[in-house]
Amino acid sequence: MFFSLEQIHEFERHCKQVLADLRDLQLKIVVAGDPFDATSRVREHLLHGAARRVGVIRRSIENVFSLFPPNRVRPLDQDTLADVQINLHAFVMNLYGIYDNWAWAYVLRHDLEAIIGDKRRIGLFIDATRRRLPAPLREYLSSPRTTEWHEEYAKSFRDALAHRIPPYIPPAELTPEEGRRWKELEAQKIGLILKRDWARLEAVWSDQEALGRPCFTFLHAYNEDTPARPLILHGQMITDGMAVSEFGHLFLRHWEEAA
Repeated sequence: MFFSLEQIHEFERHCKQVLADLRDLQLKIVVAGDPFDATSRVREHLLHGAARRVGVIRRSIENVFSLFPPNRVRPLDQDTLADVQINLHAFVMNLYGIYDNWAWAYVLRHDLEAIIGDKRRIGLFIDATRRRLPAPLREYLSSPRTTEWHEEYAKSFRDALAHRIPPYIPPAELTPEEGRRWKELEAQKIGLILKRDWARLEAVWSDQEALGRPCFTFLHAYNEDTPARPLILHGQMITDGMAVSEFGHLFLRHWEEAA
């Protein structure tokens, strides 16, 4: 196994906790948005923005752990791997977007939109907005840990998903010998596609899926300006879920305060 039994138990424990924390956060967001009029933009960003995104983030974590448990010993088949990546993409996009919903909820709650002046300057990681937040929120968002997380991970992976190479999970980890066999089968696939020999193509897919071990990392590009930085899938999703829960609860404690 890629992970030790102790690591697997830790993943399971932390996963259970973060799912509970995100469910609690989602309910608290709904409560915070409920008093506002049904046509209120504040209510929309809380209920239909942040709360929905928390639900998708939570369900994406749950789905990935179900489809691709960290104790798996064989590579995923192509359809299951695609399902895992679909959940990863939903996770990455909503992880990035929820911070914009919180930014808009605060700006609208305190009538700051005209003061800030440009919608492109509304964002928790943009100084025009951030300097108008209460001190606890401002200090949290300005910390080196949070700044690095946003710039080098959340924004990087969201931008890649939206504009360049979407985050993906390699289908398997291979030995050098398995790697050579994989390439041979890959060359066969091209020929079979050209011949429209779908039955044999399916068999070649099966042969490839039998090679190697599962790969528990994800990344978004090998050939950009900076080297590829694979991340541990399950650990990163748990960490990100914790970050959303931590900041979300902090935001709800202070979002009605004027700076």
